[in-house]
Amino acid sequence: MVSTTSKVIIESAFRRMRLLEMFYEDDIPWNAIEEGFECKGETILLANRARGIFKPKQMDSGLLSIKTTVPRKGRINIYDDAEKENGYFRYALQKGEPYKGGNKHLWEALDARSPFIYFHAVSAGRYKAIWPCYVVNIYPDKMYCEVVVGVSRYESKSSNDEFIYEVPDAPERKYAVRESRVRLFQATFRENVLNAYDNKCAVSGLPVPELLEAAHITPDSNLNSTTEISNGIALSRLHHRAYDGNLIGISPNYKVVVSEKLMSISDGMILEAMKSYNGCGLLLPKRKNAQPDKERLAERFEMFISSN
Repeated sequence: MVSTTSKVIIESAFRRMRLLEMFYEDDIPWNAIEEGFECKGETILLANRARGIFKPKQMDSGLLSIKTTVPRKGRINIYDDAEKENGYFRYALQKGEPYKGGNKHLWEALDARSPFIYFHAVSAGRYKAIWPCYVVNIYPDKMYCEVVVGVSRYESKSSNDEFIYEVPDAPERKYAVRESRVRLFQATFRENVLNAYDNKCAVSGLPVPELLEAAHITPDSNLNSTTEISNGIALSRLHHRAYDGNLIGISPNYKVVVSEKLMSISDGMILEAMKSYNGCGLLLPKRKNAQPDKERLAERFEMFISSN
């Protein structure tokens, strides 16, 4: 049973997560996470930089969050965390005694069926938050636990409005983990692509990461799509929409081609600026293996040609 104090803290943390996701979506910087949140007149932390399993001192028992980080170059991740197709994330216990230390909080969360946040790194210092999550099984001999993604529903009552969090049934578990996994891969893909392009739009050079997205060359709905950097191009949100809508194309020799439809319209500075990139070269990553795959570009350019 979750204590009243812990329940209030968890709900306050979830409210904070809603705000963070409004601003950062699936790419939350660590400095925003470490600011914590306000609850009952004091600041409570969401996670700890050094510890993966975290319970703030204000909570009676259980945990508020778990965390998976990106290992530094040349190192391996000592935590064998992985996404499983059978409806759960596998999260490794801390080394040492499986019932003590941080692991004790996992057992408490299992016994109380209490929800928590899973911060999963998409790059160094950037995280996707998966919540509400629940521990459903712990294997002390194998030193890992099973974490499932819960469901939340909003209930409006005459006296009180609140969110209800629940452990889903088996079919819902698979769906929730699969959806979280897709969003996690997309967030990681975005970070890797933007880093390769030095956080600049490949068409306009816009250097504002908050306004940039990672466009797939081979659409992610295609079975031949991939999350390799060479299947991505850093584009502003406007240019991304235009690329996906075949209003602009990118040739195999890295030239921007603006469609006749856009070229024939005269309506304001933004459109004129987009038209001015017709025939310009793409701003490419310095690393050759991060540059757009020419075969994928050729296939996608054929789609642009046929659409126009």
